[in-house]
Amino acid sequence: MSALAWVAFAICAVAVTLHYTSTGDSRFLLYAVPGLIMLIIIPMTLAWMSRRSFLQANEQFASKARACEIGKIDQKMIGDVVRISGEVQKISFKWLNRPHFHIKDETAGIRVIMFTAPSNKIFVGDRVEAVGIVMKHLLTRNRLIISAISVKGIED
Repeated sequence: MSALAWVAFAICAVAVTLHYTSTGDSRFLLYAVPGLIMLIIIPMTLAWMSRRSFLQANEQFASKARACEIGKIDQKMIGDVVRISGEVQKISFKWLNRPHFHIKDETAGIRVIMFTAPSNKIFVGDRVEAVGIVMKHLLTRNRLIISAISVKGIED
């Protein structure tokens, strides 16, 4: 679960506790406690489903991915499945379980976006291999990104 989901759960749990201690209405707990449980179950289920989908996509597309250097990725490759390797320079949005890895090889750097947390822990400085689809960046349409289906650590 993301940090944001845990914060939402904590706020709601505190609100339920405060309401119950101030009113003493136990009937309220019949609805509040299952609601709190669902605030945990739903994000965990969605994360599990997302990881499963990414594993299936990785099985389907990883063999079709073409290995390339980051510096050779260009506009003509939009929509292509590629495999890159390099060093993680920075990680953004990890707290949302939507990590953006800034990966650099000898030729260039690129942002690799995942829409679920990878199955293994990745840290800044790790050498990784990423498989994904080349896309235009949503906000700056002239930049390219990789929408990753897998990012995993590799040994040198």
